[in-house]
Amino acid sequence: MFKIWKKQSINQINIIAILFAGIFAFSSAFIIIFNEYMEFEKEIISTKTNYIQNQKRRAVEQTARLQRLIKYRFEQLRNKTYDEVVIILSYEIGAVLDDENSRDYIFIYDKDGNPIYESKYYKYKNGIIKKLISTGQNSGGFLSFKDDATNNIAYAKIYENTNWTIGSGMNIDEKDVVLAQKREEHRNKITGFILKIITLTLFLYLASILKYRYITDKISKEIKFIVESLKHVSKNYQFINRSKIKFEEFRQITSQVNFMITKLKEKKSELENLNKNLETLVEKKTEELQKSIAYTEQLLADQDKFLKNSIHELNTPLSIILMNIDLYNLKNEKNPYLMKIEAAVKVLENIYGDLSFLVKKDNVDPRVDMIDFTQFVRSRVEYFGDVAIGNKLEIKSYIEDDIFIIFNEFELQRLCDNNISNAIKYSYINETISVRLYRKDNHTVFEVENKGDKIVEIDKLFQRYYREDGARGGFGLGLNIVHEICENNKVEIKVISDERRTLFKYCFESSRRIA
Repeated sequence: MFKIWKKQSINQINIIAILFAGIFAFSSAFIIIFNEYMEFEKEIISTKTNYIQNQKRRAVEQTARLQRLIKYRFEQLRNKTYDEVVIILSYEIGAVLDDENSRDYIFIYDKDGNPIYESKYYKYKNGIIKKLISTGQNSGGFLSFKDDATNNIAYAKIYENTNWTIGSGMNIDEKDVVLAQKREEHRNKITGFILKIITLTLFLYLASILKYRYITDKISKEIKFIVESLKHVSKNYQFINRSKIKFEEFRQITSQVNFMITKLKEKKSELENLNKNLETLVEKKTEELQKSIAYTEQLLADQDKFLKNSIHELNTPLSIILMNIDLYNLKNEKNPYLMKIEAAVKVLENIYGDLSFLVKKDNVDPRVDMIDFTQFVRSRVEYFGDVAIGNKLEIKSYIEDDIFIIFNEFELQRLCDNNISNAIKYSYINETISVRLYRKDNHTVFEVENKGDKIVEIDKLFQRYYREDGARGGFGLGLNIVHEICENNKVEIKVISDERRTLFKYCFESSRRIA
């Protein structure tokens, strides 16, 4: 699927734009609807709380009015008997405060719980009356209760002059009606909002389709015109007619194409003029080339001869110097100056070995032998020991016994010498170089590790003439020779280099242990 979208086109881009527009519209609608729902839930909780608070406040206010009326009428009716006052109060309370059409109610009880006045709307049971009288103590209070399957809340207070329990109550189930109305309003609001969103989304979709049909059609026509015009450029070098291009971006592209056509015409004219004298020029250049080839071949032959003779002549003095140093060391104590000379000569001898390999590699005896790899590596470590000391380094070896491999000895020496020599050359001073030889999973592993600068371009390390650090000298041949030997003998190479160490690891295909 992803491969299909890699070949982008105007149609695909427009389809993606339409899809994203739809996703954006529906996502926005969902977020808005969700926020509306959360706000509605908060409003429901607030409405429920406010409803209860308002009902409590109404009960307190109604009780206060009832208390003022009782107090006023007792003062006015001092000459009346208690029973007459109660009759008059009951009448006036029913006429002034008690609304038969309301679900609110008023009550008055004496200290024994006998009703003095009760609203016609509701009659309390004896258990509720006792709770109301108890609630009315200590400056009044609220009592919530359920009676006849309805939820009620009442406020009761003791009127101290007569020791009556007076108060007002109401049915609070009406809050469910209020909440139901709120939910219905919200449902209608959300339904209308969703319809608007759907309408807007459809409108945007239709607008996108129209835009897609109109703009894409015009763009496609102009692109098709440009493509068809370009097909004829190679035949007749005809300019593209800019007057038929409407889009400014395509007009700029057309201008550049016409400029290129002009240049192509000029080049075509130059080529035609050049072609007229081409045969004469080719004959002349061919003759010069043949002379140059012959001269080059002669130079290469002379260079090859010189290089072979030079390498041959270098071998004798190097061998004489090393032999005389060995003779001197046998008769005398080691001389630090001679040690430095010996180290330098061994470096030269390693370079000589690389050059000799390059010159003779096509003529090297390909014969392979069973080589005692253990003794071979030990001898090369011993050989480079003085070179390491001269560079203020120490070579430590970890070599298992009795490891034998089938290999060409000349090539094996180039592999080992170049790795040990490079480790010495690129190590920090006063550090240790580790040379390891061991068996692992029926393979022989040869490792050379040193502590030096991190290798930056590991991929280029085995290229001929490449040098990671030009300041250290060298020809950039050693590792290239090692890579060629490993490829020819199926030896796996692994290089690890970081700020702590650099490790060259060589894994030979098979090994043998001879007891």
